[in-house]
Amino acid sequence: MEELKLTCEVITPMFMAGADEKTPELRPSEFKGMMRFWWRAIKAEDDIERLRKEEAKLFGGTREGEGKSKVKIRIFPRKIEIDKAKPLPHSDTKQFELSSILPTSTFEVVLSCRNDSEIDFYKTLFLASTVLGGFGKRSRRGFGSVRAVSINDELFRQNIDLNFIVGLLNRIRNNTYIVEEGKIINNKRGGNYPWIKKIEVGKRVDNFNDLLKKIGQASHNNKNPSNGNATPRMASPIYVSVIRHIDGYIPVVTTLNSRFPSNYPRWDFNKQNSFIKEVTSV
Repeated sequence: MEELKLTCEVITPMFMAGADEKTPELRPSEFKGMMRFWWRAIKAEDDIERLRKEEAKLFGGTREGEGKSKVKIRIFPRKIEIDKAKPLPHSDTKQFELSSILPTSTFEVVLSCRNDSEIDFYKTLFLASTVLGGFGKRSRRGFGSVRAVSINDELFRQNIDLNFIVGLLNRIRNNTYIVEEGKIINNKRGGNYPWIKKIEVGKRVDNFNDLLKKIGQASHNNKNPSNGNATPRMASPIYVSVIRHIDGYIPVVTTLNSRFPSNYPRWDFNKQNSFIKEVTSV
């Protein structure tokens, strides 16, 4: 077996809990789950059965003959700080707090695979998952963002810009992503599930609290079924993560294909565009 160690730092408060759903805990299943989620989103496959079969080969499946995952993920806490944080920092009325893993906390992720080529693939996918998404509750609104600070104990200082993100995506999905007019565009259309349509990077904000407030306020200002605000409540197709810049924090906004039930309330995609504009503008 080949192994790769990624040392990671928490960027924004992470609401990830153990079996009691209250005590903060780093759960390998959640990290693997997010890698599966972003792999599907990046692939943008129009043949859903082909997508399912390929996913089972990579991550395991329950159907006959599908077998186990090709990757094993282990998590080792290093310096973990736990305290209360507000999941709705923009709200003047909903000021409740939840236990969270605080920023600057560090942990190790160890990926184990059969050979170097598999290790390289899952490393690329893990890095893409940390750039595009977060872990735990409220991850679509900037919480639970992390970054890799070293790989096999060598400092990882890659400048995370549109070209870097495109490079990660195209190593997973065979050169279907391009940078066009200041955003990443997917040239491949997927099926009826949440696949990546475009990715935009916003302006730098001095501290993560201000950025989380900005994201939360933009979400509040644009409540609409198109952003998941309806009954039944849906996961928003607009995913906002946070990356750490040299002297601040930057939002990464990923627009996924909207997939709503047939009986879903009428939606207004202008509200999606308004939300994105508020998050990415100064």
